[in-house]
Amino acid sequence: MEPYYSENGITIFHGDCLEVADGLESDSVNLILTDPPYSSGTRREGAKGVRKSMNRETADDAWFGTDCLTTNGFLWLMRGCAREWRRLLKPHSHILSFIDWRMNPALAGAIETADLRQSGVVVWDKMMIGMGACFRNQHEFILHFTYGVGREPFRRDCPNVLRYPAIRGGLHDCEKPVDLLSKLIEVTTDAGETVCDFFAGSGSTLVAAKAVGRCAIGIESEERYCEIAANRLRQGVLFGSEVA
Repeated sequence: MEPYYSENGITIFHGDCLEVADGLESDSVNLILTDPPYSSGTRREGAKGVRKSMNRETADDAWFGTDCLTTNGFLWLMRGCAREWRRLLKPHSHILSFIDWRMNPALAGAIETADLRQSGVVVWDKMMIGMGACFRNQHEFILHFTYGVGREPFRRDCPNVLRYPAIRGGLHDCEKPVDLLSKLIEVTTDAGETVCDFFAGSGSTLVAAKAVGRCAIGIESEERYCEIAANRLRQGVLFGSEVA
């Protein structure tokens, strides 16, 4: 498959993540850092087909695809991804995947079935409250898995609770802060190594990787976000802060 964008060690592919991954070289990636669709917009399984997104203030036709999967569909997708992650990763490398409290157990189980081992959970404190029936949500989880015994971190100053402000009104409805992603990359990879994001969205993982001197591969199924990501990379970055 031809890349949508490729420059200075950063590559974007437009397509289905499992189909694109099948063409990538085995044993070539040092970190999976990704933010899959949570598919957790309802409290009851049967309601997912009615309410197609987890953001109740966004019209369905404006939301991104694959966020209305049933739990079974989510499990099927993420197990397929995890099997590809194991093939692509170098032994002892790390996996970091964002998820919320509803789908945390499902994602952890799906990854574990690919013979990957859970190393812990990182909590992202978004420093502002969101939706919630009683105690309103202020955090998301980042599941930490490894392929075999994980190699030693490249930084030892990083706690498992990270405080970075959430992005509101960004380029993607679920955009993550570049500085948060840069910290995760610096802890688990060395300079020049390769980060892979199966759900690249607007390209924040790729921007973060470029900012800290890593190579990166991003896969995104929606062309509008591929173009946004490519434009961000063309603009350039300077150590976690994007250059306008």
